[in-house]
Amino acid sequence: MHRNLILLFVMVLYYGLGTYGLVVFDAGLLVSSLVLFGIPALALARFTLAPSAVLVSIALLGGGVAILLEGIAHIYGLWYSIGIAEARLFGLIPLEMLLSTTVQVVFLGLLYEVLFDDGIYTPRSAWHRMTFFGVFSIAVLVLIGMHQYLIAGVFLTYSYLWIIGSILAAALASMALHKDFSVLFFDKVIDFSIIASVPLAISLWVSSTNVHKVFAHHTEYLATFSLFGQTVPIEEVALLFALPFFVATMYEMYLDDRA
Repeated sequence: MHRNLILLFVMVLYYGLGTYGLVVFDAGLLVSSLVLFGIPALALARFTLAPSAVLVSIALLGGGVAILLEGIAHIYGLWYSIGIAEARLFGLIPLEMLLSTTVQVVFLGLLYEVLFDDGIYTPRSAWHRMTFFGVFSIAVLVLIGMHQYLIAGVFLTYSYLWIIGSILAAALASMALHKDFSVLFFDKVIDFSIIASVPLAISLWVSSTNVHKVFAHHTEYLATFSLFGQTVPIEEVALLFALPFFVATMYEMYLDDRA
């Protein structure tokens, strides 16, 4: 308990100073992601002595999530990410945003282990750790590629809502189908999602202030609000809670010891 309180104090201090610096110096997308998620993820990895196989597995999960979110967003014109580099996957997805989202997921997985789990990693083989998330990333990559090149004319209305719904449905299905599911675990994941939404909300604030991405196609959102002059969809707020919920569930059920 005391360890977690100290960790939370350090994180509050770090994010306060880091956010101030990012806004004052008008930091770009990649720098902001490294400050808000990359450095904390590195510190948490060293703090927990996370095995390299665990880090690679979470990164593969993050890569799949990044491709899903950014792929759908740019196919449907939901938002446009603004970075320094012009390199794009499939000519659509900025590589900087892929890296940013991947680092976010790694950070969330490690934060869950430190704050809500026992800090102990299972001795499963690296192959078993990586296979599930590697297949997930490849499947999402194929899906986005097919949508871009084979069925480009097929569109779903309110696609952002469908993305969030799919993420939550996958997490809830994993819980329901897993033999070790418990109400206690569900409560733990809910609590984690609330806490983890705070650094994600800070990232959204910095992104809006420094204009890292611009939301468009407003008719495809359920509702919007203004944040520092930028139009932000209400779905973006829902994602602040849905993403940690998904990451914690996938991490515990398929990567960690489910304890």
